[in-house]
Amino acid sequence: MRKYLPIAISLILFLLVALIWNNIKLPYDTNNLIFGEYYYKKLNPQNDLIKFILIIVIPCFAYLISYLKIDNFTFSFNKNKSDFFLKNVLEKKEDNLLNNYYYFFIILITLEFCTLNFQQFSTIDLFHDSIFLTPPLNYLSNGGLFKSTLYDYGLTGNNLGLIFNYFYGFYTLGAISFIKLILIYATKLILILISKKISSYLQYNIFYKKFFFISFTFAILCLPSYYDFTSYFSPRSALYLLFVFILCSALCDDKFKELKFFLIGSFSLVSLLWWFDVGFYINFLLILSSVFLIFFDKRKLFFLILGFSLIWAIFLTASPSYEIQAFFYNLQFIINTTDYLIGIEYLKPFSENSARWTKALLIIYFCSIILVNLNFSKKINLNKNLKIFLNFYFISGILIFKSALTRSDASHLKYASGIYTTIFIFIILFYVFNYFKGKQALNSYLSNLKVSVKEKITLIFFCILTIFFFTGIINSKNNVSLSNKLINVINLKSNIVNLIKMKDINYLNEKNLPIVKKYKEFAKNDKCLQYFSDDNFFPYFLKKPTCTKFYLANQILRGYSEQDFLLEFKKSLPEIILFESPTKILTKYENFPNVIKYIKNNYKFYENYKGYIFYKKINI
Repeated sequence: MRKYLPIAISLILFLLVALIWNNIKLPYDTNNLIFGEYYYKKLNPQNDLIKFILIIVIPCFAYLISYLKIDNFTFSFNKNKSDFFLKNVLEKKEDNLLNNYYYFFIILITLEFCTLNFQQFSTIDLFHDSIFLTPPLNYLSNGGLFKSTLYDYGLTGNNLGLIFNYFYGFYTLGAISFIKLILIYATKLILILISKKISSYLQYNIFYKKFFFISFTFAILCLPSYYDFTSYFSPRSALYLLFVFILCSALCDDKFKELKFFLIGSFSLVSLLWWFDVGFYINFLLILSSVFLIFFDKRKLFFLILGFSLIWAIFLTASPSYEIQAFFYNLQFIINTTDYLIGIEYLKPFSENSARWTKALLIIYFCSIILVNLNFSKKINLNKNLKIFLNFYFISGILIFKSALTRSDASHLKYASGIYTTIFIFIILFYVFNYFKGKQALNSYLSNLKVSVKEKITLIFFCILTIFFFTGIINSKNNVSLSNKLINVINLKSNIVNLIKMKDINYLNEKNLPIVKKYKEFAKNDKCLQYFSDDNFFPYFLKKPTCTKFYLANQILRGYSEQDFLLEFKKSLPEIILFESPTKILTKYENFPNVIKYIKNNYKFYENYKGYIFYKKINI
């Protein structure tokens, strides 16, 4: 019974935190001026982070300490001891023996991409997709990157259209959708690399290793979906996964280590110019990696710092001062306002309607406990490099889960779950394979088989899973029939062209098309648009930039950006503004009372068209 004491202590702590979940509260900031869920409920936005630490980190740390104390057959946590858990004997890595199936998988995901029904992506979410439409228009109309738009995603995140425009001289909603599909393809490619690297570190014979690589890769390739951008991995995940792969590989292997860590350091700025949240997580990983390297390899740390310093020096010296100022203004705005502006409280575990939220915590907790065993158990005795790779990979998954703690709705919970789900799948497969590996009768039978027979068995296994993958049995989100997939491959070029060149009017329906036409008629003499609603799609469809860099009305916040908005707005003052609409998501008039006061003094009611209320400037 004594050996079960560590898990018992840990579970009790986990359940205790779950029980007192609603009582764990930090003081609310009474100086907060931003109206949102946290304002109305008087909640500190860091509450959920503290709760997460208490329910995951504390129970797992208690398990680690008690496990090392009670179990005598464990590696040491002490770096100076001979049985330090990161000093165990390494076996030769055999990743080259997996190359054939690695190339098969690349062909497979490329073929999957070609079978997509690209016409299915010619739709629009007028709130979320507009985030990709207006910033490129602002840049092309006004020039300046950070000066023309206050980004909520990030420079690249909001400007996918500019990438396409750079090569082809135009951008469309279909072109942006195509780029997002390419990013999902890139995510799948990086997952194959991650699977290959992890599989190569396993202390299995080549037959088991190939079987594991095939099983693991097929399982994780089903996580990202072309048909659901919030399914485990979103398009923004591509750069994050690439960084994590390069970092984990560099920490484990010495090949090209100087170049790798120089490149890793440069990700500090590159990631912030990608998506802001990805940039924050990558920079936090850089700090953790630096601490790790201080103790284990200071030479690698030197090149990391060199890459970090050089990329920032180039940016700060080559960029115009006004762009640098706007960049840091944007960065500061996101850090100071995001939690209060879009925050949604994380549901109490085991409470009503909290199944998805509870499952996420349970999977993370389960993975944490098992990783302790994989790191310290002498019975398992994992390859040192596999331990390092798994540990940093899992930590990267915990960091990105902060997105789910900030805005705890179902979609954010889903897209923040990809990395820790990968670890969960690895653990399940690892113990399944270890079970069969321990069967002497099976191993004796396999040892008597010819190498050519084993290769045939492996190839047949791969082919069977390939059929399951393309028929939707193990890739259920891609449920297009085989006959339609074949047609899509034949018509690949025309399907892509049709998606990219889809006319704007085809994205509008009978409900929103009339309002676009009406607004276009009202604002025909205005050079820019100003609206105080969440209808952020108007600039793109009217082909006019916004009157200020605050292209989202919810970015206008008292005490943060309201005065800056007024300074810019007074320089343009369009004849017509959209003052209110039926679309109410994030914009709240309480957040910019001085702007409302200014509008009331300088504009008057003009027309109410189907709930869209327009004001006209008072000409004095």
